[in-house]
Amino acid sequence: MDRAHLGDALDYWKGSLFGCLQQSSVLRNFAVDPMASDWSNWEPEDISLYARLLRIDKSQLIPHTVYLLSREQYFDEIKHAGDLFLDPNVGVATGKETGVEHVRPAEVLLLLSVPERLLVVYQHGARKGTLSQRVDGVCRVLNQQLAWCSYESGAAAMMFLSRYHERAAAVAVHFRRHLHGYAADTRIRTNTDP
Repeated sequence: MDRAHLGDALDYWKGSLFGCLQQSSVLRNFAVDPMASDWSNWEPEDISLYARLLRIDKSQLIPHTVYLLSREQYFDEIKHAGDLFLDPNVGVATGKETGVEHVRPAEVLLLLSVPERLLVVYQHGARKGTLSQRVDGVCRVLNQQLAWCSYESGAAAMMFLSRYHERAAAVAVHFRRHLHGYAADTRIRTNTDP
């Protein structure tokens, strides 16, 4: 999430998702890491706006003293023990991407070592193919026995990942109950269905 994108329609979408998931207690002890490559340029008003749009308190933002380019140290600073949202500009890297706009598969797996964590990752749409194909590619590159649920829109997806089947399944149940009928069938995908 870079400051240039702050306040776009996707921030409202993210906030709506998080608001209802927190209200229904699907998200537990929830925190947000903006993964902002330009964090030093953010003003206090920007931080307040971001928190407001995502429907969280500013205290739920993960503090960092290390720049995102120092990847190992950056992720070592995440000491939060609950559910976590990562907001990279593009999403999970599925190839040899090395920039700050992605979160790498090894970083995702490291963050999923926290017991019973639900890790939420923003995933931007694909340049080639469909968004569902992009989500499938992310799941392949993680190459683990992870439970996952995705909420897919035309331009982006929100991926919910966990080592615990029940956590991802609860997300799928929640959104299917809220969307009803055809909308759920076209928006919600998961590997937790029996």
